[in-house]
Amino acid sequence: MPSQTIILHLDPDDRLAAAIGGAIRYFADNAGLENDSILQLQSSVLAACKQFFDACHGPAPCEASVRRLDDRLELELQAPGSALEQGNEKFSWPGVDEVHAESTGGVSRLRLTKRLSSAPQAH
Repeated sequence: MPSQTIILHLDPDDRLAAAIGGAIRYFADNAGLENDSILQLQSSVLAACKQFFDACHGPAPCEASVRRLDDRLELELQAPGSALEQGNEKFSWPGVDEVHAESTGGVSRLRLTKRLSSAPQAH
């Protein structure tokens, strides 16, 4: 299956996180994840978006890229500035297998990965 991508450009507003949650829900459902896993992932995506938006501290637009690949779902949030000061803090959300956060070159990025290895593939 070729990868599928949804890209959203939006203000860092908690109310707009639902659009990102809807995109991840669409891909998770299409990938055949169980409803409980989908709801947990969607809730975690909303929490991660809100935390990222809160860290942005400004009106500059964010970019959200939601991808479905053969073996995983990925969400990458990106915004100008160095909003993510991870330090010793390890970001983690239930139902998310991997979290990568960085602030480099004047841009902050947060990537969440959900592995699909055990999920049945939709036809």
